[in-house]
Amino acid sequence: MIHKPFSSSFTTFLLMNFFLVTKHLNAQSGENDTNSSLTTTLNESIHDISLRIANTYGADIYTVEPYVEAAVLYEDQIGIPASVVIGIAVYESSFKSYLFQHSGNPFGIKAGKDWAGPVFIKHDDGADTPFRMYISPEEAVLDFGRFIRARHWYDDARVCPRYDYRCVVEGLKKTDLEPGYSTNPEWDEKVIEVIERLGLQGLSAY
Repeated sequence: MIHKPFSSSFTTFLLMNFFLVTKHLNAQSGENDTNSSLTTTLNESIHDISLRIANTYGADIYTVEPYVEAAVLYEDQIGIPASVVIGIAVYESSFKSYLFQHSGNPFGIKAGKDWAGPVFIKHDDGADTPFRMYISPEEAVLDFGRFIRARHWYDDARVCPRYDYRCVVEGLKKTDLEPGYSTNPEWDEKVIEVIERLGLQGLSAY
């Protein structure tokens, strides 16, 4: 039996299919490379933001970064944007205040009757006052979320879109009808200023 050589049209068909398959595989490889680069970029961004916080306030990067990572990791669970969590932490403690150094509490949350954990006593507002103590950044961030959820007057902050940090902060401020996170009438403006100056908005993109 004599085998005839492929016709030119069939050869062209094979070459075109080879080209298309190769192009598809290369595209898939490119997508994987892009995903890999994206992951690296995100991780670097968290580090860069943490480094910017540390450099701005003279804090330790190895202290700051775990709190930033925890805020991003638990953002969905606690229902508060990571940008706001870290903005409040920076404003209240700069990650180097006396209270933070002795309690691991960057949020300045006092230990009221609803707190059964360890406390750190600090002189505040003219009296010795108990503040909540945390053993890890994860515990601090998760308890911050519980603290907000347990107070119905913060409900308007919790329904804000994740990207709208201004809405969230304004929902946490003191008003004539609701107690706020702080009695300082400029608290919301100061926290928003911290978020914008440090570029913390990007944390909620993860």
